[in-house]
Amino acid sequence: MRLVARVPATSANLGPGFDCLALALDLCNEVTIDTEAEHGVSWEGEGWDELPTDGSDLVSRAMRRVAERSEEEFLPFHLHGVNRIPLERGLGSSSAAAVAGIALARAWLRLPEPVDRRELIFDVAAEFEGHPDNAAAAVYGGFTLATGGSPPVRLDPHPTLRPVLLIPERLRLPTDEARRALPSQVPWSDAAFNVGRAAMVVVALTRRPELLGEALEDRLHQDVRLGLVPEAREVYERLRSERVPVCISGAGPSLLAFEQEGWTVPEVGPGWRILRVRPRATGVEVDAASPHLSPGRDRPM
Repeated sequence: MRLVARVPATSANLGPGFDCLALALDLCNEVTIDTEAEHGVSWEGEGWDELPTDGSDLVSRAMRRVAERSEEEFLPFHLHGVNRIPLERGLGSSSAAAVAGIALARAWLRLPEPVDRRELIFDVAAEFEGHPDNAAAAVYGGFTLATGGSPPVRLDPHPTLRPVLLIPERLRLPTDEARRALPSQVPWSDAAFNVGRAAMVVVALTRRPELLGEALEDRLHQDVRLGLVPEAREVYERLRSERVPVCISGAGPSLLAFEQEGWTVPEVGPGWRILRVRPRATGVEVDAASPHLSPGRDRPM
């Protein structure tokens, strides 16, 4: 049996939408499991030389979580990942790994399908991550609102959106470190400010992209996180001064900007990779292809 999962990169928070808003991007990791290949784990692409190959990687751990919950066992298999999402850059690499593992395990074990299979994958992935934003976009695609306690809301991004990722080559910022730096309390005025801006982000991303410059403003987390990565702050402030809509992508240090007529991302100097990617309408997809499967199972999962 051979299964291939494709999971998109995600940019969470989107300025004021801390831990609840996220956008899926057309930059996908692919993870293949093959029961006919020699047992083991291998990687190529981003992080290929630093990810574990002993089964302690996040994809394998997520697969085992599903198997343990279902009281099922796996046959030996080879896992191979093709990573296009940079690690520890605020682009949802850990959510992509968890979602891929959960989706692959469910497809391989042929577990009974609930009414909403994607909701089940999201629930497990959000539990694995500890926060729901990246997991929602990785599972459902598009633009998602996830608040916990209820299924995410998925919306279609405006067709003219032109996201631009600015990825530092040398800077990294683990999510745990970025979260520990945040204050435990915030002023009511800042909370109210973010509520208004988060509502504006929903309108801007789905109906009125010209509002993005104002909508992406935040008073809860971005200033603190930019303080951890001064090089990213310098680029962020430069873009803001040139009227380019921009925010930290997830926990950072990558930045997410949006190009529109009159708003073009300039070159920001050496040490930065600029990727122009489209929003991705679909989330995780699993393809099954094996002569041992019946025709009814030989289809996208």
